[in-house]
Amino acid sequence: MLGLGMVVAARILFFVMIVLIAAVLGAAAAFFGMIAIGTVAGTDNTGGGLAMGAAGFAPVGAIVGAAIGTWFAWRTIFRFGDNAVMASGFGLAVLAVGAWFVNEELTDGDPYEPGREPTVLIEWRVPEAIPPDEVDGIYRFTMRSSYMNWTLSTRWDEPRARADEEHTILRMRGEIRWRVNGRVFQLWRAPAHDDRITVDLGLARDPQPSAEYGPWREVDGAPGHAFRTRVVAQ
Repeated sequence: MLGLGMVVAARILFFVMIVLIAAVLGAAAAFFGMIAIGTVAGTDNTGGGLAMGAAGFAPVGAIVGAAIGTWFAWRTIFRFGDNAVMASGFGLAVLAVGAWFVNEELTDGDPYEPGREPTVLIEWRVPEAIPPDEVDGIYRFTMRSSYMNWTLSTRWDEPRARADEEHTILRMRGEIRWRVNGRVFQLWRAPAHDDRITVDLGLARDPQPSAEYGPWREVDGAPGHAFRTRVVAQ
């Protein structure tokens, strides 16, 4: 009885998994197919319009894929022997669970849509006076996300620096890719790549644009250094 129940469960799993896989493939084919057609046709992609338009066809592709999957699964399910059905049904279920965990690992962090990432402006006050046109030859910097410890896109702002009495204020900017807590900024003098000043920017998980810079924050362990941030929309 247990063996018969497992065979029936495997047949049901096999049928359901084939339909679901076909639906996912159909949605993906419709989405990327419409993007390819739009690209070839020269469709305007301002603000990600091409992807948003293609997304509207994904449900249609999913329905068509599910219908094809249903037809294929129904024709196949009774042709397999018990052992083949159990291997296929439970095997597909294990693969689906594994794919779900992989997808969670790759997409966790709730990324912003491409082109819509907020930009963080960073002003960093250093203790010495440096000619503004020489700062990029002296200082290096990077910004990282707490998600996967991935490096975020950063570059010099314009102007790159400004004088502040006896100090120089460096100006940088970077894109926030994921909605997570914890963005780390690092600054160092070239070529001392391993001697970095590291700070947590203290940004919210989903920081909102601000009209002005926040207050200056002194850097622990680096006398004379301070920084402040401002978030702007793309």
